[in-house]
Amino acid sequence: MRILGSVFLCFLLSVSFTSQAQISIGIKGGPTFSRFTNAVNGDNGNGDIAIQSSGTVTQVYGSVFVDIPLDTSGKMFYIRPAIEYVGAGGKMNSDGLYYNANGFQPSTKYTLHYVDVPVEFVFSPKFNWGRPWVGVGLYGGALINGTIKPDGGASQSVRKGNDPTDNFEPVDFGYVISLGMTVKPGFLFGFDYQKGFTSIVPAGAGGNTQARLKTHNSVWGFHIGWLFKL
Repeated sequence: MRILGSVFLCFLLSVSFTSQAQISIGIKGGPTFSRFTNAVNGDNGNGDIAIQSSGTVTQVYGSVFVDIPLDTSGKMFYIRPAIEYVGAGGKMNSDGLYYNANGFQPSTKYTLHYVDVPVEFVFSPKFNWGRPWVGVGLYGGALINGTIKPDGGASQSVRKGNDPTDNFEPVDFGYVISLGMTVKPGFLFGFDYQKGFTSIVPAGAGGNTQARLKTHNSVWGFHIGWLFKL
């Protein structure tokens, strides 16, 4: 939670430093396509042992964000803090030929639900018809809950914590990139990508004597939304 607190503090400072600026508020949401990178070490299907990512799962995400101009004209550069729900996770394949499974089971879907606080630096030139944008920044996320569901089996809740016996770390931290377009009177569309810096699997033995791999969240999102006070 310290990560989230630091990111939120940046948000408050940004607002205080730009209290006289014209601030725009936006909402957006859409589907996510997520997976775990560096998930397992096992047979890649060609008889070779390799580190592999999980399969992709589809969920949703939604966000409320604020665009705060950094230049007096309010036409180019912005800070964009946000609060968002993000669906993440991954699906493990069915072969199960894992040398180091990192605690993951074959033919199993892992579904995770996060509340994230991203802060982006946004370049967004303003035109008569609206504005395109490209943004880059950092996010901190808190794992709220999640499920583990084997094919043909019952779902169970994930165990979140820092112990080797837990399934996932309670927090995530990484970078975010966004690209999109806002057109008058305020309709917006685009995509976001976020990738974790920190491993989402607790450190410690992951089965037998194998150390756990550095597994990260990787999430693509496509969204539509609305920007007020454009």
